[in-house]
This record gives sequence, structure tokens and C-alpha cells, in this order.
Amino acid sequence: MIKILLVERNVILTDHLKTIFTQDKQLELVCICTEGNQALEFLKDNIVNVVIMDFLQTNGLVVTQDIKHKFPHIKIIGFSSYENGDYNKRMIELGADKCLSKYETTISELLDELKKVPIIEKI
Repeated sequence: MIKILLVERNVILTDHLKTIFTQDKQLELVCICTEGNQALEFLKDNIVNVVIMDFLQTNGLVVTQDIKHKFPHIKIIGFSSYENGDYNKRMIELGADKCLSKYETTISELLDELKKVPIIEKI
């Protein structure tokens, strides 16, 4: 099972993704954090395979870099409403494996990206 940590403040979006992930037997949404620092705290004691990071929320870019430095095995998908390529480029430079648009990415595309993530049970 692919364990997912979602870092997002938009409650409507998190509720929708939670419903979608619950319906897929290959995915497990293990935690939703509204701030990047909460994600770092969660990762100290929990194993996840992928973080979906709203990189323009408070400190999202910095936290992405911290996650990749401390937990290099974790895949990070940047997820933002910004369409600016500079933000995506910066996110990749800081360690994100992929950047997706909240406006242009379909659920099917998001699920396909998540299912490409290798499953790591132990560090």
C-alpha cells in the first residue's frame, strides 16, 4: 500500500482527496497536515512513501527541501494552484520529484503519479 501524507490547507480539496484515496485499495492517506512544519514532525515517527505538498502554503518550499534532505527516500509531489513555471522549477530544484497543477491535473493523472511511487515499508 502506498502511504500518503497530504500537506494542504484547503478543506474542500482535502476532503475530496480523502474520499478518492479511501476508494483505492492501493493508497492509504495516513495524515493531512495544514502546515509544512506539522509534516516534518509527523515524518519523525511515521513512514510514508509520498508527500503531496501545496508548495505555496506557509514554508512549503523550505519544508520540501528539509524533507528531501532528512528523508531522501520519500517522493514529493508539488501540488499548487499557481501556474507559474518558475515556482515549479524552484520546487524541483529543492527536491520535489514532480509538480502538478490543482487546476489542470485530473484525478486519474494524480492517481497514476501516486501509483508510480515505490513502496517502502521500513527505512
